[in-house]
Amino acid sequence: MTHHSAGDAPDRFDDDLDLLADLLDAEGIDASAGAGIPRRAPDAPVPMSFSQELLWLLDRATPGMTAYNLMVSRRLRGALDVAALERALSLLAARHESLRVRFADVDGEHRLLVDPPAPVALDVVDLSGAAWPEREAERVSRERGRRPFDLAKEHLFRATLLVLGPADHVLLLESHHIVLDGWSLGILLRELAPAYAAFRGGREASLPEVPVQFGDFAAWQRAQLSGERLEKLLAFWRAQLGEATEPLALPTDRPRAAVPTFAGARATATLSADTLAAVRALAQRHDATLYMVLLAAYATVLHRYTGRANVLIGSGSAGRSARELESVVGYLNNTLVQRADFTGDPTFAELLGRVRASALGAYDHQEVPLEKLVLELRQGQERLADAPLFEVVLTMQDTGASTALALDGVTVEPFGVDMAATKFDLTLLVSERADGLQLVAQYRSELFEPATIQRFLGHLATVLESAAADATQRVSRMPLATAAERAELAAWNETAADEGAPATLVALFEAQAARVPERTAVVGADAALSYAQLNARANALAGQLRSLGVTPNAPVGLLLDRSAEAIVGLFGILKAGGAYMPLSVEAPGARLATQLTESGAKVVVTDAAGAGKLPASVQAVTLDSLGALSGASIEPTATPDDLAYVLYTSGSTGTPKGVAVTHANAVHYARAISRVLGTLDGLQFGMVSTLAADLGNTALLPSLIAGGTLHVLSKDVTTDPARFAEYVAAHPLDVIKATPNHAQALGALPRQWLVVGGEALRPEVARTFLNAGTCRVLNHYGPTETTVGVLTHEVTTASLSGQTVPLGKPLANTHAYVVDTFGNEQPVGIPGELLIGGAGVARGYLNRDDLTAERFVAFHGERVYRTGDRVRRLPDGSIEFLGRVDDQVKVRGFRVELGEIEQVLRANPGVAQAVVVLNEEELVAYAVPKQAGYAVSHSDRPTREKLVEWLAAQLPEYMVPSAVVLLDALPLTPNGKVDKRALPAPDASAAAADTYVAPRTPTEEQLATIWAEVLKKERVGVTDNFMDLGGHSLMAIRVLGRISKTFGVRLALRTLFETPTVEQLAARIDAERGAGTPPAGPSGGIGSVSRDAYRIGKPAPAGPPPPARATEECRCPVPRSTRTPRRRSPRPARPSCSRRRSPRSCCGSPTAPRPATSPTTSRARGVSAARSTSTRCIARSTRSSRATRSCAPRTRRTTTRRCR
Repeated sequence: MTHHSAGDAPDRFDDDLDLLADLLDAEGIDASAGAGIPRRAPDAPVPMSFSQELLWLLDRATPGMTAYNLMVSRRLRGALDVAALERALSLLAARHESLRVRFADVDGEHRLLVDPPAPVALDVVDLSGAAWPEREAERVSRERGRRPFDLAKEHLFRATLLVLGPADHVLLLESHHIVLDGWSLGILLRELAPAYAAFRGGREASLPEVPVQFGDFAAWQRAQLSGERLEKLLAFWRAQLGEATEPLALPTDRPRAAVPTFAGARATATLSADTLAAVRALAQRHDATLYMVLLAAYATVLHRYTGRANVLIGSGSAGRSARELESVVGYLNNTLVQRADFTGDPTFAELLGRVRASALGAYDHQEVPLEKLVLELRQGQERLADAPLFEVVLTMQDTGASTALALDGVTVEPFGVDMAATKFDLTLLVSERADGLQLVAQYRSELFEPATIQRFLGHLATVLESAAADATQRVSRMPLATAAERAELAAWNETAADEGAPATLVALFEAQAARVPERTAVVGADAALSYAQLNARANALAGQLRSLGVTPNAPVGLLLDRSAEAIVGLFGILKAGGAYMPLSVEAPGARLATQLTESGAKVVVTDAAGAGKLPASVQAVTLDSLGALSGASIEPTATPDDLAYVLYTSGSTGTPKGVAVTHANAVHYARAISRVLGTLDGLQFGMVSTLAADLGNTALLPSLIAGGTLHVLSKDVTTDPARFAEYVAAHPLDVIKATPNHAQALGALPRQWLVVGGEALRPEVARTFLNAGTCRVLNHYGPTETTVGVLTHEVTTASLSGQTVPLGKPLANTHAYVVDTFGNEQPVGIPGELLIGGAGVARGYLNRDDLTAERFVAFHGERVYRTGDRVRRLPDGSIEFLGRVDDQVKVRGFRVELGEIEQVLRANPGVAQAVVVLNEEELVAYAVPKQAGYAVSHSDRPTREKLVEWLAAQLPEYMVPSAVVLLDALPLTPNGKVDKRALPAPDASAAAADTYVAPRTPTEEQLATIWAEVLKKERVGVTDNFMDLGGHSLMAIRVLGRISKTFGVRLALRTLFETPTVEQLAARIDAERGAGTPPAGPSGGIGSVSRDAYRIGKPAPAGPPPPARATEECRCPVPRSTRTPRRRSPRPARPSCSRRRSPRSCCGSPTAPRPATSPTTSRARGVSAARSTSTRCIARSTRSSRATRSCAPRTRRTTTRRCR
């Protein structure tokens, strides 16, 4: 069996061939134009053709590659004359130079070395003694087909004869694509028959003379394709393809391997004769060929799969436009790039017209080999330098032009050995048969499942049938899924269930308070309250709130830390009829003010500490002021359709937006998730996250409407694995909801369910949970706009076979749709945006009708929310998360709009442009400073430190990037958009590299190893700062957990922020273990100084300071923070020292004394430097590294020395 790639077989369009010639002629295109090919001089060097040159380079770069091997296998039954066969093969090698060439680099040029004719040795392998000769022959055939060729040392033509019996043989002819194509195979097999017959009959073979050899063609091609002629051809292709050369990025079932194997497989479908007739009629009506209709339909499916406005498809061409090339054996076939343009959403008829024009132009300019075209078009595109122009191919197979072999006196049959290799992601082979049109999809089996390709063939058939029926319909509206697929999609959304009568959260909670009044309802670090106590205190608060004018749907702020009192405040607001609006106690004041202004809230429930952070425009109600207020029940005023809560999320416009959730939404969620979790009465729920995000509502809502006990764990417990483990041991929990990373960092697991959400669950993390064997694991997904969560997937060992953990299927009475940009529901496996409908869809955005109308839309007759999440359906109906269709990301469970951070960054007076990306779970900001005309003095120029401070003053901690990179310009794509893939990697360690200090004690060495592993750094020095290396609270939890296991020391989370370097933390660990002796260090160096000198708030020792390393300490006339903190409170950016000195001294003297630091000195990320008695400045040394090309950005690396 012969295995071919694109263009291996002659591309004759059967009956369309004459029509194509007519079309070319009508367009003034002469397909046979061109002067004759002269023979080269006998002693002239033989160049490689353009196509051969690329394969030669590929072979040199990939030793042992067999993807370009070709093999023909035929079974020969009858009396075979082996000697005659061997002479016939030798004659073929003598006639055709390609069968006896080697490849070489000669003086820097790629050449063909043509050896003199020599007999071909037929390798005879006797398998007749095997138990199963035929099976053994198949094995040997596959083995031979996978043997690599050495292009520099051997002729690329092998012949093997397998002996199965006295009159039963298998002939294997092996070659390499660099010397042979499909057309050439046909020539060889046709010539082999008369040669064998002549030699078998004792005659000399008489075959027509070969007019030119492949070497003649290669020399002619090199001469022809140069200068003005080549430039004219390339100009056409540049205009033809334009900016449409981005890789297609077909959705695959498995990720691409770094080194592809090219393993392939095939799937087949046949269209009926009636469908073929209808498609032919469509082609005739539009003056096109069958091939053009198939090309348009194929491109339509790919367009709908990828959303690309331009689809490039490879199409084989024999490459033998000159008559004398028709008998040449060699690698002449070419692959043309056909473009299908979908801009403007054309009708299928319009698309066919565009494809027709594109194809005719491509035929007229087919002389440029694909390999040459790729090199030319990819020039200057470093990011795409190795990317092909296309990954998909269409080949029309000529059923009349086969590679049949006929040998005198022998019956020849195909021998079914499929080498199963393919160089393209997907190749569509089309051939006409008596019963209709056969479609064969050849695909890379390492990327696609067989079922995926069968679905593809069904989609192609659907498009062809639809186009034949009505070519005036727009491509965007043509059906893709088959009828069976559409029925399956509908069935997956049949989730109707009886959830009970409509109710409010208040009514359901009060029912539990009446049923189990003495049962503990909530446990916090501050108190434990029974249902009766919680109900009474909430009633007292509700009465006070009503007296202040709180009415249904009125948002009321809730500014309380995680505690039992926070739950009192929450239910008090609900009982008053209002909607609780959680406010983060850690948010900067500016963000609190923004949320209060946006919501219109006039009242905030808080405590004495929180009241001081509120603007004067709101009324603060402190829980400690409730005193002896009556706890009697009050008449409910809210209905199920009224608001229960408002949660603020990040907004892409720079302003956070409040999601308005009704009681009906919240009650639905609590009931629906309860159906998944099972009986909840009396269970212990752990709430380990802030009220300011709805992550914890999976514990809060089901618990208090079902008679469970809610444990509201303080931040000190949820950020310390050891304390958390102690808590769980003392108070066993049944259900916990957390982000995967947080749950992994905490370690201890519940008894029944671990529910994870807020960020992607990685399979390796899921395995960690399952291997613990203590509980079931539920992956849970849903945006705030659809009330906490919508999709659930129970994770099992069997379900972890894929690359991701599925998001799951919809809860009761909710629906999930995957749609393309035109609103068509996508079939299984095809990416699209996730729409969510059903009982969880929130009212909208508070006071933002414009945003509500944009994101909450109608689909299939119901109101749905456009999530902006890019997903696809898996074959079992589950949803798989792929990414975002916009710039929204998840950071440690919090939803972040990158646009909001960019808006704040651009508002800095020194920033001209800014972009923010998520890089390996960390936010990275890139900023371009304003140029001349802006800066009044050097101190006004933005620096990394200033920009981080600017962001920290206006954004919550989790939204402050862990790295800020200053660029001279943002890299752009050819169409002018920011090329995020070309942004330089944040080089957090670059500045530290110059001042790297290796560990000097066993404690420092072990600690540095822990940091490097958790922070994913190659190395960590003892003076490196945890925050500067990209550390955050979750990573800190992991570090502290590792410290506890390694050293047996328990440290609070704040310790890592108070002692943020390895040497400082190692000193603290040694002190805790009673081994506080300072490490030995170089004389006069950091190691010889008491560690108290590096403890914040400790006095400095007497005597001269150590030489400058990571920090230099001096007095500076301008107050300045030494850190680049993520502030927890608003703070204006402060100017840096305007005087530049040597690196050893930023403010005057290299030996300036260290001032003492007071206990109020700024903690790692907290108190303002203005309150510190110490003064600090930043001494920088800046160096620029220019990229090799002018279009690439230049990265400034800043070495920071802290001065105290």
